[in-house]
Amino acid sequence: MNEGMEQPPARSAWNRVKAVLRFEPGIFMEIAQDNSATGQACGVFALAVLLSCLLGLPIVLLAWPAGFLGVVIMAGLFMLVSSMFAGSPPSEGLAEPDDGSEDRQDHRLPYSGWLRAVLFASAPVAFGVVPLIGTLIGAIFNVILQIIAIRDLSGISTPAAVITWLIAMLFPAILLVVSILLFGFSMLGVFGLNELLN
Repeated sequence: MNEGMEQPPARSAWNRVKAVLRFEPGIFMEIAQDNSATGQACGVFALAVLLSCLLGLPIVLLAWPAGFLGVVIMAGLFMLVSSMFAGSPPSEGLAEPDDGSEDRQDHRLPYSGWLRAVLFASAPVAFGVVPLIGTLIGAIFNVILQIIAIRDLSGISTPAAVITWLIAMLFPAILLVVSILLFGFSMLGVFGLNELLN
């Protein structure tokens, strides 16, 4: 009954954002394991998108839902793809298999934890308030934070986290290209132009 009261109070969203931007070790795991941080994570994302679109304020109405949908999909893809790398046996676990398996289990977080971490990783998007250079720096910083979040939450190496990020980013792009091609071929058939391909 007193378990909830014995835990130290959670950090504020601002303190967590500062910790994320400073690459504080363990911050993404802290965010992912704190179920009460979902509101903070959504607030960080909303404020970051608002600041990045400040000069074109009406764009925010499109950027919020589209960006949030993108983050929702990315978090799921990061979780799914990283599990391919996290499933391999740990290289140092030969001497102490129990410890390795316990550590591996600790890193299997629910989707909501991944979503919170990726939402917090979007904080540098706010640098877009400075046109062009701020947007570029924010995008690069965001990618770096996403890779760190993948690495920390799945317990995999940094190169494996980079590969996870690349695969997760390529998958939607491949689906989009295939969809466009299928749509194009179907439109040729609708207009009776499929004879051009023969």
